[in-house]
Amino acid sequence: MKILYITSLSHSGSTLLDVILNAHPDVISIGEVKQLGRFARFEKPRAPQGPTRKRVKRIRAGHPCTCNAETLWKCPLWSKVSELTEASCGHRIDQLNVENYKDVEGFNRDNVALFEAVAKASGKNYIVDSSKHRDRLSLLLANPDLDVFPIFLLRNPKGQICSSLRKNLGDLSKLICRYVVTNREIYDLVKPVPHAVVHYERLVRHPRRTLSTLMHQIGLEFDPQQLDWATQIRHNVGGNHMRWGEESKLRLDEAWREKLTFAQKFAIDTGTVAGRYPFLRMGLR
Repeated sequence: MKILYITSLSHSGSTLLDVILNAHPDVISIGEVKQLGRFARFEKPRAPQGPTRKRVKRIRAGHPCTCNAETLWKCPLWSKVSELTEASCGHRIDQLNVENYKDVEGFNRDNVALFEAVAKASGKNYIVDSSKHRDRLSLLLANPDLDVFPIFLLRNPKGQICSSLRKNLGDLSKLICRYVVTNREIYDLVKPVPHAVVHYERLVRHPRRTLSTLMHQIGLEFDPQQLDWATQIRHNVGGNHMRWGEESKLRLDEAWREKLTFAQKFAIDTGTVAGRYPFLRMGLR
């Protein structure tokens, strides 16, 4: 069993990479695992952007599964996973410690039980966790009972910061600082272990080439159905509206070219250069 952990800043394309990996016949994505408990407990229900009216009504009644089950409890996969975790560690999926990083013993026990249950219930040994969070990845990497392969997802800083500005996640200076610090922390964490680096822009512009390289690094072969990801069954929790997508067409989000002023672009380019130098040789400009 191998855990494919997507790590990145928010608004870097993690949901897209998540659903594309899930479309491989040997891979299953369970999405942002750190949110599993909240989804199972129906906490903070919210609709994805641009959903159908039918989906909005279901989400207001509780978090649905992306397989179209009304809730995770009515999903064939998640209900089976919950039975297996309760048998192995005594916790249902709504009780698992997936994000209390201070309780290391409980975190390790429950995450191992979860991943083993997903592998058994799905029959697949490659499991995607798109939680992104660096601290969660650090604990998973330190667990000798797990085989974790980090996938470091990078996006052009102007694109990532522009998307964050639209979501009111901070002012420009704060977002520039976060881009530098977070990506450097992720880089330092994954550098000593086998990992892959994926660029959002390359993934969208050259999906077949980028995925062929990535799947080879993972230990699998690229499968053409990965480019038809919207037609595949999904059970991923968390992520943006793309996980509900019904069309597999890839569209490069470069709204920053029009949304950002010249001064903002200049500030981002100059403000992130100190933190980008390890990534320049990876092709990030």
